Amino acid sequence: MEKNYILILLILLFSNTAKAQTATEVVSGLDNPYGLALNGNHLYFTESGGSKISKIDLTASTPTTTDVVTGLNGPRGLAINGNDLYIAESGGRKISKIDISAATPITTDVVTGLNSNSNNILLNGNDLYIAESGGGKISKIDITASTPTTTDVITGLNGPRGLALNGNDLYITESSGNKILKIDITATTPTTTDVVTGLNDPLELLLNGSDLYITEGSGNKILKIDLSTLSTNKNILNSKEQIYPNPSTNFIRISNLKAKGSYIIYNVLGAEVKNGTIDLEEIIEVQNLKNGIYLLKLYNGSTLKFLKE
Repeated sequence: MEKNYILILLILLFSNTAKAQTATEVVSGLDNPYGLALNGNHLYFTESGGSKISKIDLTASTPTTTDVVTGLNGPRGLAINGNDLYIAESGGRKISKIDISAATPITTDVVTGLNSNSNNILLNGNDLYIAESGGGKISKIDITASTPTTTDVITGLNGPRGLALNGNDLYITESSGNKILKIDITATTPTTTDVVTGLNDPLELLLNGSDLYITEGSGNKILKIDLSTLSTNKNILNSKEQIYPNPSTNFIRISNLKAKGSYIIYNVLGAEVKNGTIDLEEIIEVQNLKNGIYLLKLYNGSTLKFLKE
């Protein structure tokens, strides 16, 4: 199952217009591929079942796999910094690295004693973020330190797996919580904000421009979120209309409306979930909507954001 997700994400990475149904096979016969890292024309990936890192040349007409390093213990996530390829070894409860420019790469332990099921890693400058799924937390290390030690970034998560960074916002999948959340990594004490809820076993994340792609394990599909619609934009800043109550449970009202007109409500995936007309002092019932963030677009072009609880 995970092999299909990796292949689809690879297609999405190199095409702004790719869709899941147009995905084509790049390479087959792998043993539980998981993490991906790109260096020039070479795509590196973990084969967790084969306990190794492999690579393919993406420019080859028929890419074939080459073993890079073997004998690993449950390799999962990958991150690359220059010639250093960092590896999350879930079974070994550690982060190791290899020099991919070496003729025969040898693994070096970077940090050990992590929680088992450490799945994904993400590099931001000198900080390597680690999703410690079994520990329910995101930790980080400074890769420039002579003896890197983990620092907890945020704890109390419910099966964190995928990681993606957009500016200062770190997006995280909660596979057991069935949602995407985010934190501001510049905050002294980061707090979580729900981005999308009601998912079906979200696993991996991939950011391509403003599009965030999500694999749903039990849902057997790829989802996409346009992060630009979640940001505070010009329409929202300049809008005189306001939604109240916000957060809401059963209904919303729109203040400062000038006339009767149409509206459309979109979820964060960009799908229309409700439409109609609204007049002064009228309410829009939202009790049947799933909990989460929604965008309401009014007839005059204003876009308003609200939270359904």
